[in-house]
Amino acid sequence: MTYKKVGIAMSWNIFARVARYLAGPVSYIIVVRLLGSYNWGMLSVLKTLSGFALIIVMIGGGNAVLKFLPGIRVSGGMDTFKSNLKKYFIIQMASWCVVMVMTWIFRDRISAIYMVQDGGFSLYLMVAVGLVIFKVGISMISNTLQSWYETRRLSIVIALGNAGYLIIMMLLLKAGMGIAGYLLAGAIIDLLMTAALFPQLAELVKSCPAGGGNPPALSQMMKFSLPFIVTGFLNQIIWRHSEVLFLGKWIGMEASGYFGLAYDIPQMALEFVPLTIWPIVMAGTSEIYSRDSGRLPEAVDLYFRLLFLLVIPVAAMGFAFARPLVPILFGIEMLPAAKFTQLFFVVFSYSFLYTPLSMALYVMEKSWVNMIVLALMAIVNIGLDIALIPRYGIWGAFIPVVIVLFLEVVVFNIAVRKIRKDIRTPVGFILKCYGAAAPVACLAITASRWDSIPALAIQMIVGIVLLIGGFRFMKVLGAREKELIMSLPVPFKEKIVALF
Repeated sequence: MTYKKVGIAMSWNIFARVARYLAGPVSYIIVVRLLGSYNWGMLSVLKTLSGFALIIVMIGGGNAVLKFLPGIRVSGGMDTFKSNLKKYFIIQMASWCVVMVMTWIFRDRISAIYMVQDGGFSLYLMVAVGLVIFKVGISMISNTLQSWYETRRLSIVIALGNAGYLIIMMLLLKAGMGIAGYLLAGAIIDLLMTAALFPQLAELVKSCPAGGGNPPALSQMMKFSLPFIVTGFLNQIIWRHSEVLFLGKWIGMEASGYFGLAYDIPQMALEFVPLTIWPIVMAGTSEIYSRDSGRLPEAVDLYFRLLFLLVIPVAAMGFAFARPLVPILFGIEMLPAAKFTQLFFVVFSYSFLYTPLSMALYVMEKSWVNMIVLALMAIVNIGLDIALIPRYGIWGAFIPVVIVLFLEVVVFNIAVRKIRKDIRTPVGFILKCYGAAAPVACLAITASRWDSIPALAIQMIVGIVLLIGGFRFMKVLGAREKELIMSLPVPFKEKIVALF
């Protein structure tokens, strides 16, 4: 029953993610072309800094909801849990106030690091950090609805929000608001989506058993969530492009912009699936684990297979065509980002080898293991950044990402096997996925030679045909994979199975 609910929720989440997936590149094209390389680089730095602020203000609240709410739905105790969530939100607001005060105090010193003395950067920094409070609201509501597997309305609101975001952003940028316009557009949409979803959230809370059960105390929720501040910071260093902060200081804002674009586009494309299914899989796996902990390896194996079935084709197409497409889409000014965009499609594809393992640790309430592993990786990452970026520029930022993500996969495998020896990575299946997509990746050779828009369009069609042929030839979808896909109520599952 849980798998069925997960599948229904996942299908709606995919709908929402498709809308965001389509809106994301469009917004990047508009922003990069209108802002130019310098201001785009400054925005990349600001987004990274505000990302750290958001982690502090959230205090892991979204993860606490995904962890504890499924159990509340099963056993009751909503009144106590709701009361604790209100207190949690008050703590989040207090954290936001502290972050705002600290940003105000150190705004000039931060500007001096990037040698920006005109006051513009300080103002943008205050705006970027101040507006994260709207992201807290929509994040908490989204995670709550997803923990209920109620994603239909959420997905529709997100899809409409993405369309509205593009319109508002273009209007503000055309009005000459620049970086501030970009930041305000996101905050306006976050606020509107929160208002649209709150009534459904209130109805769901009322429908849940008020008493009974064994709801977590606020202290238990905080104990579970506080490590997410640390792991969030560490993920921001390892998995987000924190390198733009060092590039902006030592190389220049333009270099930050090139690296930020090269990092963001592959990550946006490849995270389409993982970020879509992460909250649903996390909630579903937590529910399965609470009923029968022996089924955790089965859930982890399913997560691996879902990830790589959908990530590898995107990675192969991205590697094949990213390099010629970057100057076409974002302008010739962004040409230095092209080769790194292509390479990041490969790097990020293997980084997902640790995602299901990290989830398993969270479900087993071993978040401290995640924290230790990420802390070690962050130390290595920052050390390599400091050593290499001043000397090698963008290449000095790229190499640490390659090394650290590889080490992360190795260390997470070792850590999980120490705790649960029955959790295994389906290596054979993953290698089959890579092998099936290899012919598509080889189209990078032809795309570099014939790079006009019509020629690239034809090659993309060829790439899709090669993908289908490769997956069929390698027999990636065996009996188990077909059964898994057919057991989930996702759209076009029969056609997907028949095609591949």
